[in-house]
Amino acid sequence: MEIIPCTQATFLISKSEEHALTLHERFQLFIHLIICVFCRRFLEQTKIISKEARRMASEEKLTEEERLKMQKALNSF
Repeated sequence: MEIIPCTQATFLISKSEEHALTLHERFQLFIHLIICVFCRRFLEQTKIISKEARRMASEEKLTEEERLKMQKALNSF
């Protein structure tokens, strides 16, 4: 069996955030991640970014008045 290149591994990591991978894709990615520290790091970073994006999306949004007040306070520094 041939080990997939990093470009395909990062594609599969990104794809897995939106869709379920097939058994074959999961196996290919698993084998690649065993040997590649860089793609393991990319996977961890992707998980952190996705988690934070979901957290931020679930938080309440600022009103326009609050946003302008905050902008004014930042500009005063």
